[in-house]
Amino acid sequence: MKKYIAYGLFIAGLFTCFSMSANAAIFDKAMKGNIQAIRIPAGTTMKLELLDNVSSRTCDMGDEFSAMLKEDKIVDGKIALPAGSVLRGTINKIVPSKRLSRSAIVYFNFEHVVTPTGKQIPITAGLYEYGELTLDGGVYSGGNYGYAIQQNWQQTKNLVGKTIDWGKGTGENMQYVCVPIGAIGGTIGGAFYYVGSDIVDLFKKGNEVNLPQGKNIQILLTQPLDIPLH
Repeated sequence: MKKYIAYGLFIAGLFTCFSMSANAAIFDKAMKGNIQAIRIPAGTTMKLELLDNVSSRTCDMGDEFSAMLKEDKIVDGKIALPAGSVLRGTINKIVPSKRLSRSAIVYFNFEHVVTPTGKQIPITAGLYEYGELTLDGGVYSGGNYGYAIQQNWQQTKNLVGKTIDWGKGTGENMQYVCVPIGAIGGTIGGAFYYVGSDIVDLFKKGNEVNLPQGKNIQILLTQPLDIPLH
């Protein structure tokens, strides 16, 4: 009798194991069907258009901003994220402008993208190939005192060039006299301008960062982005 009971329990156990395995397979298949997604790989760039004004003068750390995707992101021939999708984030940090012509710096934190189905998917990305970026990804405008000196030198060269062009434009008979006069005058005037501007920039605050609504920016995904299909 005990022998039959043992056989019965063994068969019941096998049946239970087979049932659990089958249910697990069905559940796993259902779950996979429910979480199908298209993966946008890390290293992908996205062109965006700002939907809000961002300024170092008026914004504070923690302020929210939004941007709109300007073109479809296609993966394996499928549209993973259509143009018009919205990305949202916050201002991570603002460094105010300082003396010595040091520009303000604004740091962006991109937090999530809103999918066509309305889901908010976390995103890890940073600004990419923007005109003026610090080594740690902040946006600045005009650099520092070294940059200001370079700009002053360029303006000085332009001033001398214009005075020489003035001499050349006085005609064949006069240009031999006017060109040297223009060059000398431009050099003297340029020297005063250069030195004076450099002194002013020592005490001048740097530029503010202003990114108006409609400004085009580009970001780079630093982590893959999985977009659910359902």
